Amino acid sequence: MKKVLIAMLILCLSASGVMAQGWSMFHHDAQHTGRSDSSAPDNVIAWSYDGAGSFSSPVVTELKVFVGSDDGNLCALNAINGLLLWKFQAGDSISSSPAVVDNRVYFGACDNFVYAIRADNGAKIWQFQTGDSIYSSPAVADGKVFISSTDGYLYALDTLTGGQIWKENLGKMTSSPAVYNNMIFVGTWDGRVYALDEQDGSEIWMYQTGYVIASSPAVVDGRVYVGSNDWYVYSLKAADGSLMWKFQTGGYVESSPAVVDNRVYVGSDDSNIYCLDARDNVENREIWRYKTNDRVQSSPAVAGNKVLVASWDGYLYALDAENGSRIWKHEIGQVAKASPAIAYAKVFIGTVDGKFYCFGSWGEIVGPSISTGVKYMLIAIFFFLIVWWLHRKMSE
Repeated sequence: MKKVLIAMLILCLSASGVMAQGWSMFHHDAQHTGRSDSSAPDNVIAWSYDGAGSFSSPVVTELKVFVGSDDGNLCALNAINGLLLWKFQAGDSISSSPAVVDNRVYFGACDNFVYAIRADNGAKIWQFQTGDSIYSSPAVADGKVFISSTDGYLYALDTLTGGQIWKENLGKMTSSPAVYNNMIFVGTWDGRVYALDEQDGSEIWMYQTGYVIASSPAVVDGRVYVGSNDWYVYSLKAADGSLMWKFQTGGYVESSPAVVDNRVYVGSDDSNIYCLDARDNVENREIWRYKTNDRVQSSPAVAGNKVLVASWDGYLYALDAENGSRIWKHEIGQVAKASPAIAYAKVFIGTVDGKFYCFGSWGEIVGPSISTGVKYMLIAIFFFLIVWWLHRKMSE
């Protein structure tokens, strides 16, 4: 019995690590950091799934993968083997990356609706109609769903009921909002970056770039990082929108930045993946760049010492985060703007031709950092103690 108890404790601790490593919304979290708590995957295909049409950027949590598709289906897949668990049919294509919080999956579709469905079985909880197609991915925080629509409004909806809390007319948007310090940050097609009050949607500040913003902001350590189709990557002060620095690439920047350890990783239509120094006052902004063979509109994901990103050239790349050298690449087919998600030491990504991949061996699930899984570890220990107590009682 002692051996059984030890095995159960190890299993519980491993489960707590797994729970900590999820990727629950676009670019990992409501701030869009692009940083995973998991270890980095290797160049092994664990499984693949055949769908129909282009896939959205996936999210991965509770050992499930949630991803939308051009055929209007939001699919839930088993993260371990890729088997279809359920699918929900919206009224049109789904480009929005889902957000999963408290057993609810939130996403937008090109039928103009925002949906909330159950994560365990795909049953619809509520839907909310906007005035036009939705390409934005929702951010969920503080009991609210924040999402933009091409009708020009940024919406705040109640997570439980789908009721509108507020909406703000900012102009056409496909950018996905980020949440930080009780503020909402988003870009618009008229080249503006907005910061709004989370409670009522009132404008706190606005910054004008030179062209369309299709990139989604990342907000880290008081700075807003975002790309623009004026070829620049911007760093703005989150508190007041003042420009801290900007860096010129050679093309549109529709990729959304990942920000990890004072480094900004972002792609450009000039076919490069850039690593930039995130700090305010540095002489040499560019740390390294890596050249692919086509546009990079996918948003990088960072885990451990690896940067994972896809290019229009049909390859998924794993680059060394420190120096930009290529660790591996794998031909998967074109991915357009779909971005990888990293969880459980795996990378998940779909292509425009309906193929969805999971990379990484299943030799190790628990990654190097489980600090964010403390609450799950405590729950696991609680159940272990119950089993131990029952064992003691039975032995008396």
